[in-house]
This record gives sequence, C-alpha cells and structure tokens, in this order.
Amino acid sequence: MKLLIYAPLINPRIKYIFNFMFNEILGLELEYPKSLEQFLHADVPKLCYAKHPIQKTLFFKSSGLLTEHSIKRQKIKTSIFGTQKVPFAVEGSTLPFDPFAASFYFLSRYEEYLPFRQQKSPGFPAKLSLQYKLGLLQVPVIDEWAIILKNILHLHFPNLKFPKRNFSFKVAYSLHLEQQPAAHPLKKVFGLINQLVKERFGGKRKEQQMTDIRQLIAEMKKSGQAKTPDFLLPNTQQHSNWEEVLMLPKSYIKLSTKNISKDYSMYYSDTPGFRAGTCSPFYWYDLQMEKQSQLRVFPFAVNYAGITGGKKTNKDPLLLLKELVDHVKLVDGSFYSLWNHKIIALA
Repeated sequence: MKLLIYAPLINPRIKYIFNFMFNEILGLELEYPKSLEQFLHADVPKLCYAKHPIQKTLFFKSSGLLTEHSIKRQKIKTSIFGTQKVPFAVEGSTLPFDPFAASFYFLSRYEEYLPFRQQKSPGFPAKLSLQYKLGLLQVPVIDEWAIILKNILHLHFPNLKFPKRNFSFKVAYSLHLEQQPAAHPLKKVFGLINQLVKERFGGKRKEQQMTDIRQLIAEMKKSGQAKTPDFLLPNTQQHSNWEEVLMLPKSYIKLSTKNISKDYSMYYSDTPGFRAGTCSPFYWYDLQMEKQSQLRVFPFAVNYAGITGGKKTNKDPLLLLKELVDHVKLVDGSFYSLWNHKIIALA
C-alpha cells in the first residue's frame, strides 16, 4: 500500500529524506499528488507536510530547512520530546519538532559544509556536531524517529502494512586479514557481550580493555553471527579507503569522480556513535548540487580506536559496545563495526 505525501513544493530535499525514512527504513511506497484537490479526495493513507494544516489530514509542520536552496548557518530551536532534546522545534504539529528537517540535517551532514574551527586532528570533530551537543550521538535517532512515524501512521491508518526488517551485525576487516570468521547463530553474540560486561565491568587499564575486546571478537568468531563480511577494507577499486579522513564534501566528490559506489568512512575515528544519525545505509546527498548521488554510504557505529581511546567516555568499552548494539537492535537496524586487522588476527 502506498503513502500519499502532500507538500506545497516537492523538491529534491523533500523527496530525498521522505524516501529514506518512509521507503528505505519503513518499506513504504510513496506517491505525490498532482494537485491539492487530488490529495484531499484521495481515500488512502496520507499526510501533509507544510507550514499550515489542510483540513483534518495528518499534519507535520515544516520548519523551512527543506524548502531552502542554499547552505547557511541555521538558527535551530530545540524542544523536549520524551527523553530527548530534539532540534527544529515547531508548534501546532503532530510532533513538537520537524523530524524530516532534523533527519536531513544529520543525514546530509549539513553542518560539515559550514566553516568550523579546525582542531589538532584533521576532520570534523565529533564534539562540534549537533548530535553530540544534544546528547544524541550514540543513538540512531533517524531510525528511531522513523519508528515513531510508523506508530503514528499505524494509529491513523490501521490497514497500512509495514514490511519487517531484521537486525544484522556487520563487521568490517582489513584486506590483510588472512582468515575470515565463520557465520554462526546471532543470539550467542549478545549473550556473550552481556556476560562479559557483568564479569569484567569496572576500572581497567587500557591494556586490559584491549585484551577484553580481542577475546570478545574471538568468541564472536566461534559462537556469533560475525559473518564473513560482504565488504573488506580497504578496496579502492570498489569502495572508499576507510583509513582516509572524511572531509565533506571534498572526500565524497573525489569518490564520485572515481566512480566508487560504496563508502565506509562515515564515523568519528575517536568517538563511538552515529555520525549521520542513522544505522541504515543511505545515498549521499550532494548539498552543493542539490541532488542525491549514487554513492552508497554504510555508517559505522564504532571502530576499535574510538571505543578504546578512553578520552570521550568513562564507560567500559564492552558496556558501551553493548549499549550501541542495543540501540540498533531496538530499531531492527544494521550494526556496522570496524576492527583493526591486528586485533582480529590476535583474537
């Protein structure tokens, strides 16, 4: 069944983020009416995204970001939604914020196009991101908001069917790794993580933390669904080199000119979390060209250096890993993790 979307102006930004949230995450087909009259007379699941509501249809108020055609520093109002502090606050809407503008801002990495003060290490610092400032970095908020939209739609349109998506645990390794892990049942992985967290949580030296994670990866090989990955890194013929520092938009423009179709560099090297606000693969949106590209981005939730660095969090690495995994499990998403080949070889 299709979902009918009405907005006074259907532009690339709106199509991009609505397609990602409703089609790629929730599995719905979208249709845009040719006129307001067609929308009003349609007896199908539908919603309105505009500045003002239309009759008694399901209404989400636009904050304005998606109707712009430029890149500029935004004056972002925040609001409280449940336990979260959310951006792009609005009034008189189904939700107290604009989930589509917020999701687009995170997914497009809008803020990375703006001037920012360069830190000691190259690249955009995690602590400057809006997710970090709002306490949302370690949550795949776009996927969570999509689930909330799903529940709202189901409440208004009980006959609307959503295909189920399944949680998956994806591990990336270096091409230098000689032996890849075998596939095993998934449930044992998380039982093992829970057990290791209980047994080993506490103040530990970094060396002991490294040993713990090596042991965890070794057990995942034996008893978890740490499959032989469908991507091995780096592979510069088909994929981006994950060892390079991601600088937007320069890095992705470079990949596009080389006809590289997949990227695995969407993460912060020193901070665990969801740099683009999602655990789901997505196509990069080129803000300068105002269009969706053909570059498919696979976002990592964690890499080895980020989870053992000890500078960005006081949590035990295994506990932090478990919390990140639990957030992804909650939305039936894909948990992408990146491990140094030396750590895997020692596991």
